[in-house]
Amino acid sequence: MGFWEKAGSFAKAAGKYALEEGKAAGDRMNTYKEEMPMKSDRELARIVIHERSSSPLKAGAAGQELKSRGYSTAQEIKALL
Repeated sequence: MGFWEKAGSFAKAAGKYALEEGKAAGDRMNTYKEEMPMKSDRELARIVIHERSSSPLKAGAAGQELKSRGYSTAQEIKALL
């Protein structure tokens, strides 16, 4: 197998992996979006503030839910704790 065949094979595998990871992330985000309406404002604020680096998809879903409830600034969200 020549260089370009190996490179093409690698690119194909990398693309397949990226597609699978993207789908998995989309599935997780949908799951989080379904869970967030059942949580209290305080629980959502805790997720936004404390889980932003460890679980950005979860924190994003919590932030979206808080915005839909009328909290529009970081100060309003921090005040919930």
